[in-house]
Amino acid sequence: MPSIRTTCSECARPHDRPNRSTCGADLCAVSARLQIAARNAREAARAAVTAPTCERCGNPTNKPGRYSHCVDCVDDIARARREDERRERERLAADAAAKPCQGLGCPNPVGPLAKPGPAKLYCSPSCSKRAENLRRRTRLRPEPVACRRCGVRHVPKFRDGVCAACQKVQRTAARRKSLRDAVTAKHGNSRCWHCSVSLSDGGVFEHLIPVTRGGVSDVANCRWICDRCNRAKRNKLMDEWTPPVPA
Repeated sequence: MPSIRTTCSECARPHDRPNRSTCGADLCAVSARLQIAARNAREAARAAVTAPTCERCGNPTNKPGRYSHCVDCVDDIARARREDERRERERLAADAAAKPCQGLGCPNPVGPLAKPGPAKLYCSPSCSKRAENLRRRTRLRPEPVACRRCGVRHVPKFRDGVCAACQKVQRTAARRKSLRDAVTAKHGNSRCWHCSVSLSDGGVFEHLIPVTRGGVSDVANCRWICDRCNRAKRNKLMDEWTPPVPA
């Protein structure tokens, strides 16, 4: 029976070797072995990418895509996480149960039967109800407290604990400071407005038209003057007196 003539896969020359892919030359045999090794390496790399192993047990994950754990390990990790969360809830509940009751004059602990919410601060529904009644009375009829500045007892209206009179004084002082800063910025405070004497001590803040004669507290009616002009002018208008001659 005549032999089957084939073609070498490397050099493409015909040869008489049945069931062989190469012609038998050394160069062709080495090239074929290298081709087979490269194909095996590519298949191994493709298998490693498409079938990753579990980081916990080393078994294949048997899942498409990139997963770090297999099905069994995922279930174990989820079970362990739920167990940790349950233990943490039990620990928090035990700590909350050991806290003292917030009721007025109640020495009992909160206890393990406390419900979530405001009731967990009290040992029983009766303590919670008494505390709610006390808060309601405090909101409707607040107790007077001493003012933080003057000490007068008043119903607190402001968060800083200051009564309305002290708040008015604070607002007046703030407006007065703002007015003095505005007058200083526009007219200056280095010299007296009437006699031009240098004001080394800051001078006196004065109304050109006195308040008792209908003057208003604004930038146009206020100036910085010396003490001598302030004593001489008193509550006179500008055309009723003459500024003293500077010494």
